[in-house]
Amino acid sequence: MKKVTDELMEALKNETDSVENYLDENRDELIKIDIRSLWSEMIKKSGLTKTDIIDSSDCGYNYFYCIINGKKTPSRDKIVELVIAMHLSVDDCQKLLKLNGKAPLYPRIKRDSIIIYGIENGQSVYEISNALKSNGEKPLRNSGESNG
Repeated sequence: MKKVTDELMEALKNETDSVENYLDENRDELIKIDIRSLWSEMIKKSGLTKTDIIDSSDCGYNYFYCIINGKKTPSRDKIVELVIAMHLSVDDCQKLLKLNGKAPLYPRIKRDSIIIYGIENGQSVYEISNALKSNGEKPLRNSGESNG
């Protein structure tokens, strides 16, 4: 039977021997992250071609392939842009963010609320960026990240 996350957290807090014992005892509970498979699954789920995704997200060709092949870890905003370009759900976005080591979208944060609303309502990267900018928040575009 799978342990809930709270049980794992308690085990870590109360582990007196070593982290190795924890890892050994909970081997089957730990997530084995295969970023390449995750991105492949999301691309397939989108039903779009990689070219369509690159064009819609304004992600450079080389950078996109480095991301989906696990050679580069994209910024949080770049992951959000790719999710929007693929017309994926907020749940898919949260999964991609977490498994790429980024903070999930949080509805109590103004900027994240605007992004969540945009994803839920099928807005484009440009529409969400404009909504962010018009509400005094940093847009997704031109965040200073290199696409190369």
